[in-house]
Amino acid sequence: MKRLLLALHVLLVTSMAAQAQGEPERVRQIRKMYADAKEQIARNGKEGMAPLDLKIVVNNAEEVSEDFSLDNTTELTFYFNKFRINSELDYPDASSCYFVTENWTSNGHLRYREVFFDPNEGTLLFSYMHGETDAGFVVESRYYYDSEEKLIWQQHKVGGEVATPNAHDWTTPEGDKELAQHYMEIFDELMNYKHQPAAEATVGSQRATSPLAKRLSFIRTNYAQSKEKASENLKSDTPHNIQIVVRDQTWGPPQTIETSLYFDKSCYLITEHNHHNDMGPDSYSEYLFAPQSTDLIFSYTCAQEEGQKFEWRYYYDENGKCIEVKSDMEEHDSGAADKKTARRYLDIFKKLLDLAV
Repeated sequence: MKRLLLALHVLLVTSMAAQAQGEPERVRQIRKMYADAKEQIARNGKEGMAPLDLKIVVNNAEEVSEDFSLDNTTELTFYFNKFRINSELDYPDASSCYFVTENWTSNGHLRYREVFFDPNEGTLLFSYMHGETDAGFVVESRYYYDSEEKLIWQQHKVGGEVATPNAHDWTTPEGDKELAQHYMEIFDELMNYKHQPAAEATVGSQRATSPLAKRLSFIRTNYAQSKEKASENLKSDTPHNIQIVVRDQTWGPPQTIETSLYFDKSCYLITEHNHHNDMGPDSYSEYLFAPQSTDLIFSYTCAQEEGQKFEWRYYYDENGKCIEVKSDMEEHDSGAADKKTARRYLDIFKKLLDLAV
């Protein structure tokens, strides 16, 4: 028996050594680039470097019964560089993501992912997954891709032992590539939306509209209820919210953008706070949706700079038409920009919920 175990051990060591010798040069290059990226991440926001990161936390708990609930939290962190698209500008106006981490937990189960992109080309180079059940069973996978995102190398462990690719179905190279694309779509919609075509609202049949006073009363009632529900949600044992924090120094003073999305069966309220750490304007916005609907019914923005304060309130009818404007500014766009922003956040909301499983 001892001879058999010794023979198996020698065979495993020999196999691993042969595997290491057979690693493509591309894999060794990716590992060097990966190490450089991890070093850059370690310095992010330190040693005089401006923080360039985006963090998203999705809380999507489920109440199974009065005595039992399932927590479900996904935390994504994107690290990015800045570059310039508009040559007429003297500051970088676009962002490129080079690294994403994901931490998911649910009642003792956990999953950690890393996705590494070429910092210059934006193509997928490497993905890693560490999954663990509440009983401590562990699965790991590593995938390496060439410049055309074709798989060139993979490594797996199941239960702490080196395993073949077909020993588990927790990940696949194609699935990781699709996930990486999903990550990048979320990042671009949040960070590079200024360079994307504006989404157009779907035009359907016109709905009957309520009298102005009745509609305004409906909006104000829902606003009060939604604000109260959002406040309770933050204290709940089964929270349903998404928190997005962007730390970015495109130009001038560093800024932090904090966005919160509150939902039950659908997203009912979004708040956004754009805060500059030093000089520069601060702004706060709210987007309110009709119950169990994606229809924007109210939007609000408050901007402050150098002691001045400006506010805009837009109220919308059943067809999305602005029916009431309250602002201390004579010029306004009847909520056109707010409607585009609301549609963009709803699209991001859907993509994030698809991940929170």
